[in-house]
Formats: sequence, structure tokens, C-alpha cells
Amino acid sequence: MKNKSYAGLCLALTLFAACSLVNAPDPVKGSGEGGEGGEGGTGGGVPSPCGNGVYQTGEECDDGNDIETDSCLSTCKKPTCGDGFVWEGVEGCDDGNMVEDDGCTNDCKLSTCGDGTIQEGEDCDDSNTDDTDNCTSACKVATCGDGFVHAGIEACDDGNKDDTDACLQGCIAAACGDGFVQVGVEECDDSNLSDADGCVGGCKNAICGDGYVRVGVEECDDGNLLGGDGCGPGCTKDNLLPQCMNYAVLSEAERNVNYSGSSDCDSNLIGEGWYRFMGDAGVQMPTFVPPEFACGTDAPGWLQGAYPQSQGQVVNATVCFNWSGNNCFWSSSIQIAHCGGFYVFYLPLTPVCNLRYCGTN
Repeated sequence: MKNKSYAGLCLALTLFAACSLVNAPDPVKGSGEGGEGGEGGTGGGVPSPCGNGVYQTGEECDDGNDIETDSCLSTCKKPTCGDGFVWEGVEGCDDGNMVEDDGCTNDCKLSTCGDGTIQEGEDCDDSNTDDTDNCTSACKVATCGDGFVHAGIEACDDGNKDDTDACLQGCIAAACGDGFVQVGVEECDDSNLSDADGCVGGCKNAICGDGYVRVGVEECDDGNLLGGDGCGPGCTKDNLLPQCMNYAVLSEAERNVNYSGSSDCDSNLIGEGWYRFMGDAGVQMPTFVPPEFACGTDAPGWLQGAYPQSQGQVVNATVCFNWSGNNCFWSSSIQIAHCGGFYVFYLPLTPVCNLRYCGTN
């Protein structure tokens, strides 16, 4: 009986101790009906730490992780530009300082050419991509040879130092007379615009027949390679008669045999002398009888006789004036000189009016 009482006492003491352990206050959660200390518990335990996913007093956020690139840092602070952590999707960079020109701007954007701030490696930054001002789109100061034409400063810029193309060193546009031969455009360039040396107008090599007399090389150059016109095919002077080099010109359209009307008269020519028919008047005198009132006169004059047959030959001839049914009512004695490619006529004043020397083609 005594042993049973002792055993019951021991069981009661054991159960009491167990119950005491169960109801003892939790050092973290605290005690009382509030449960966990983070939710209003009044026990004397330590509050829940940052990162447990539960927003606590003194925290700006708590997302339950220690990732520094999201919207809540491991310190339970919200991310800000300058905190040293790159907020993914929001910031391009974050170097933890307020230095503007170190590659990461003060608004946490990666520095780029054109952002208006001169960064390491940039000569300039004017906040634009215009390649014609003094700062190119590569943030380099504009210079001759960079391949961009600096407006108002350079005439051209082809990015090379070749002086045989359209843009010379110094960013000067190539031109005849600059001393550089532009390939495919110029044959020569002697740094001058003289047409009397070996490189003539338009930077072409001087040749006989180009119309420019090369000093010391050519006697003449009339722009063709024909003979009998004063300058032969070798650019030497033709052996011409003096009258072939000095004459007056008759070129009026009214003097041509195909013209009729008016009553002009050659008694008022500039004077007796050598004349050449040219232009609308024709190139020589007709050897046929023009009708009365042709050539812009009453009695037209025509050549009775033959032209000289060789260069340098001079012949005498007669000009007859057709009038009143007589094709040689009046006449004048003349001379004709063969000048190679043309004729000249020694004409006196007409004996009366209205008479005229006619021309034909």
C-alpha cells in the first residue's frame, strides 16, 4: 500500500514537470496569447529578423530574400540610385557615387556619346548626332580627314590623304590649277591657268589643234588641223598671201542671191580693197546671172570669169551687173586670190547706184 502511494506521487510530479516545459515562454516568439512577437506578441522575446518576409517596424520593405537587384534590398531598404546596387530593369548602372563623368551618370544611366556629358575617352559631347558641327557623332572633335564635312569650315572630307581624288589634303575641293592631277578627270595640272605651256585649259595636255599656241613649240594653233587657213596641220603658219591675212568681211543676209527687196548700193562700201564673203552672205560670188532686184539691190553683180585653181594664185576677173535685159549692163574689174580654204576679192566701188556685189553659198 505504501509503495503504491509513492508510485502515484512520482507520476504526478512527472506530469507536472512535462506540463511546465510545454507552457514555458519561447525565447523568440515570446509568451502570451499573441503568439509570435512579430504579430503583436507581448512576450519578452527578440523581434523577427529582416528577410523573413514579414514587414516589421523600421523596415521599408521585406521580400523574404537577400537579392540586391530587385525592389527590396537585403537590408530591407528600397533601392535608390546611388546605393551601389543595380536595380534590374530600372537602372542601367549604379556605382554608389554622384560623379557624373565616370561612366555611370547621377541618374544611374550608362554614359553614352550624345548624352551631353564628356566621359573618359570622349573629346566632346554636344548632345546630338550631327556630324557637320564641331563635335561628331563619335564624340570626337571635328578634324580634316575624319570623313565628315565640317559645315562652313571644310569644302569636302573624304577621310583620306589622297591628293589625286576629288578632295585634297586640307579638305579642299580639287580644281584645275591646284597642282594635283585628279585621276580620271585631268590629264595634267601644272599649278597655273596658262594656256601657253604644256598643260592648257581644262588641265588637258597641249596638242596641235587645241586652239592654244604653245610658246616655243607652235607657230600658230587655230583649233583645227586643216591647211590653207593660215595655220597648217603641224601648227606652222601657211605660206599665205598678205591679202589672205588682212581683209574686210561681207556677211549681210541681204547680199545673198536668194534675197530680194530693198535697194542697197556698193558705191558706199567702206572703200576699195580686199573682201571676203562669209556667213549669211555666202562664201563667194556667183558665176551665174542673178535676176534683177536680187541681192537686195536693183542690178545684182555676178562673176564673169574663172576662179584661181591653186593656193596663192591671184587672177583678174570681171563683175557684170544685170539690168534692163542686159546681163552686163555695167561692169567692174576685180581680182580674186586663192587663200587655201577660201577666196578674197579685190572690189572697187560700183560705178553707179543701185548696184551690188552678190554672194552665194
